Amino acid sequence: MSPFCLLVFAGLASESLGPLLKQDGYQLAPPKAFRMARMDLFHGTRVGGVTATADTQHFLSAALLDGEGEDAASLLLSVVEARFSLGPSARDELSTAVVRHFKDDLGLRFALDRADVIEGRVEVLGSVREGSQLRQILVVAWPGENRHVVAIASVPSGRWEELRGVLRESFATFRLETSSGPPRQWVVAFLALVGALLLTSIGLWRRRKALRGA
Repeated sequence: MSPFCLLVFAGLASESLGPLLKQDGYQLAPPKAFRMARMDLFHGTRVGGVTATADTQHFLSAALLDGEGEDAASLLLSVVEARFSLGPSARDELSTAVVRHFKDDLGLRFALDRADVIEGRVEVLGSVREGSQLRQILVVAWPGENRHVVAIASVPSGRWEELRGVLRESFATFRLETSSGPPRQWVVAFLALVGALLLTSIGLWRRRKALRGA
């Protein structure tokens, strides 16, 4: 494919995404039609809490909707205070957590379709039925050392083909924000060195004082 065509496709892709969302140490460009919902609507609920164990700390970071009513699609982003890596068991671990979340926290049966590792993230695809409506569910988890981010996209089945592509374009923009300062281990080592020098200087001062008084 020619460089010109690549530029054209890149431009078309960027038109389908909205402004970059920067939140809680990560950034992501959501689909253009999605807007931030009122977070107070979700306070006190367990929605979005896909975690390896029920007692793992987590919080809902952002909730976005592309409309109102039953036909609207939603995108929830949660921060989980636990390590998540792309190891051999990553797909099974996330799949199990998703099934448990919908069953125990939301009272819904999650019908698993498949789980894949795609471009540095784990995706779990399935569906749930809410009343008479069938909704496609795409859960995505990105790896992290001390915490990681989980996204849940919920789309009416009749709109899935319309939105599946732009959702994956959006997920491809995910980045963890990195600190511009020195690495944490350097800071700890420096503080330890300063503390050691301080203790040494105090010891020398006390010794000199004792010799003068002798």
